[in-house]
This record gives sequence, C-alpha cells and structure tokens, in this order.
Amino acid sequence: MDLIAYRVAKIDGDEIEIYTVMIISCKKSEENSWALLARNINLKDPNTDYWPLHCWTNDVALGHQLAISGKQKKYHEGVRAQGVIDAAADPQVEVFAFQEMNKINGSPRNDKAIFNSLTSLVKAQAYEISALPARKKNKAVYQFNLISVVGADMYRLMFADSGGGVESVPVESEQYIARYIVAKRESFSRIRFLTADGFSGSLDDYGRLHNANVKWFAGEHADFYSDIVLDDKRIEVLMSKFHDKIRFPVKWRLERNFKGISYDDKPLLNWNSDSSDLSIEYMFNEDVLDFMNEDEDIGGIVAVALKSIYRYVGPFKFRFEIPF
Repeated sequence: MDLIAYRVAKIDGDEIEIYTVMIISCKKSEENSWALLARNINLKDPNTDYWPLHCWTNDVALGHQLAISGKQKKYHEGVRAQGVIDAAADPQVEVFAFQEMNKINGSPRNDKAIFNSLTSLVKAQAYEISALPARKKNKAVYQFNLISVVGADMYRLMFADSGGGVESVPVESEQYIARYIVAKRESFSRIRFLTADGFSGSLDDYGRLHNANVKWFAGEHADFYSDIVLDDKRIEVLMSKFHDKIRFPVKWRLERNFKGISYDDKPLLNWNSDSSDLSIEYMFNEDVLDFMNEDEDIGGIVAVALKSIYRYVGPFKFRFEIPF
C-alpha cells in the first residue's frame, strides 16, 4: 500500500473523533493505458450493493445507527446533500472487467497491475479495521475511501447493450464496485479509479467529504439519543453501562436496609405513557420499591446515571417488573 491519509475532527459536545481515511494505491505505466470495460448500470439490481459504507467505530450509539437497514445508501445521499460531488457519487456505469492496453497499437496486455491495485486496497482496509479495536481506545469512527491512482491514460470502453459496438471515452475518474468473498460471505467494496491529474483535482471534494462526515455522524449520534426512552432497542444498547454505573451504590444501600435481598439483575426501562415518566422496573416487593422511591441517595445516583448514559433528565419511578 502506497499511502494512508486521513483528517480528523471531534463532534462538538462529545469526545468522539471522526476520521475520514483515504487508502491509496499508486501505479504507473509508460507503455500502457488502463481500459475499464463497462456497460449500462442498473442501480436497482438486488444482487449488488452499490452503496457499501466502510466504517469502524467503538461507539455503541453509532454502531447501532450504522447497523440499521438502508443506512449505507442514506449516508451517500446525506453527504451529497452537503456538497460532496464525486467522492460519494453513484457509479455511472457498471465496470465488469479491466485491461492494460498498449498505447501505440492498442493490443491487450493483462490485468495484473490493476488487479493487484484493487486487492491491495481491500486487504489494507481489512487490516486497518481488524487492528483498530486494539489500537484505538478513545471513542472514534473511521470512514474509509479506497482509491486506485494510475500514472497513465485511462479509458472507459463502453459496450452497447445490443452488442453493436464499443465506444472508447477518456476518463479521469470512475467508481467501481468490487465483489469479493470474506469468510464464505459475499462482500462489496467501492473503489474509485483516478488518473494522477484526476487525483489532484479530487482533493477539494474529499475535504468536503470530511466536513460532511463530521456533520452526518454527529447527526446520527444525536438521532440515537433523541427520544431514546421510547425505543426498547436503543435502551437495551446502553443497559449494561447503566446497570454498571448504578449497581454497587444501589446494592450497598439496599443490603444495608433489607436482609436477604439480592441486587444483581439488570432493571427494565420502560416509558409510562399514563404518567409520562420513566419506569425503572425490578422484581422487588412493595416495601423495597417504596424505599427506593423515597431514598434521596438512590434517586440521585439513578438520576445522574440516566443523564450521563441515556441523556434523560425527566421524571422516573421504581416499579414492579412483570416477568413476561
């Protein structure tokens, strides 16, 4: 791999670092041009993922958001709406093969240099993603862009659907969707072919992509917490953190006042629409629940945890959990 470059910024109000990463393979040929064989594209093809989003994050909120079905396509639409032009553009054609061709007589060579460029990009990205969990301790999200830069002329060889001929068009940029198998599962990568001149002209757009990334991921992070107490799935994402934060101080106060009580199970959080408050539910008897509702220390401990973990500052009450 020739170059890994990135820009980083923090989401305002949070300690989450946003990395926009460019993984770049560089090739050069004095004798050959790169030919990309292409045909008309069907962006509605259910068998192809035209909007793969290559990200890594150790923030559970963003991890939840990125796992939502259809989020990858919404990402591309979202950053384009913020002024990103070519870096997140939809593929204009389907590149189905590639070939180096002699500049003088047009004779085909082979695809070895192009293939090596693509495989090195995919492998480098896989390595970076696998290494990040051990390397990165601060909260972060990395968005990867795979780029193959060629120091040679590049042409799109457009094959007509009817088989009536091939049109050769010089290009400086082309989006390519690569298919590959990882752990016996088909995966997709978006790789952008660029000439050396095209790469120079693309840098401003990747700068816009970084600015758009900061805004988009900040929006996703905010969306995760918006009305979170109304969504059981998002509540569950943070339940272990919430339980860990309140477990020992609440356990100590309960065991000091009630003999034989066991406080180990996680509570359930449910929004009570009748009373417009948050129910914190345990399988305790009425005496224990009354004590918890009246004890200022427990109330303060839980209020702080709700604010720091769920960003919730409204009313809450301890109630009996119905175990079904």
